[in-house]
Amino acid sequence: MTVRFHIDATRGRVTGGETLRLRGLLCFFCLVAAPIVPAMPCVAASAPPSVPVASPAHGASSPAPAGKGGETKEPGIPELQDELLHAKSKQAASDLLARIETLRQKDITPTTHLLVRRAQSDLAQQKVGDAQEDLNDALVLQPDVEILWRLRAQARLAGADADGAVADLGIALHHDGRDVLAWQILSEAEGVRGDWGAAWKAWQHVVTLYPLFPGAAHQTEDLRLKAFGRPT
Repeated sequence: MTVRFHIDATRGRVTGGETLRLRGLLCFFCLVAAPIVPAMPCVAASAPPSVPVASPAHGASSPAPAGKGGETKEPGIPELQDELLHAKSKQAASDLLARIETLRQKDITPTTHLLVRRAQSDLAQQKVGDAQEDLNDALVLQPDVEILWRLRAQARLAGADADGAVADLGIALHHDGRDVLAWQILSEAEGVRGDWGAAWKAWQHVVTLYPLFPGAAHQTEDLRLKAFGRPT
């Protein structure tokens, strides 16, 4: 479920093709499993595949122990993140990530969902500034919802505002330092800024928190070369 962006290091900005991919990333991640508002179609050069909803058949997780009265307690984000760290297969890891993303959205109100959906539509029409304004409004309504900071960071990065994206990701990671996708986007943003050492450090969090991240080996080697060069 990785989306790889090829950064133009010499110019320190996102090129046209990468901007489309970033728009696709926002369209995918912002409402990957939200029940309130369906995802809007988006224009993307390489839209990521949808993440399947977790199911017991894939072994994503075991039911939590029953509480008093025989009630089963659903695992929260920290528990699912622990399972992601020890997932036995890529399918199980993908299912777990989908469940985590669903829980990240559970406190978003219908009004905020509408703003996020409108931001998706704006990006599909290449209205990056309008999308950022929509997400600004969403954050005014619910500044305590971590995923909204991550979404605005993606919109900012799509608009070649890597500094703004890094600032938003700092807030997102302050809320949840184990947000794999926030670390992935931070790695991309640091690459846009030309700071490959910082991009490498951010990526290390990704592979630590999500060992089965698709394409991790290739991305790790690519960033290692950019950060440290070829060994002599």
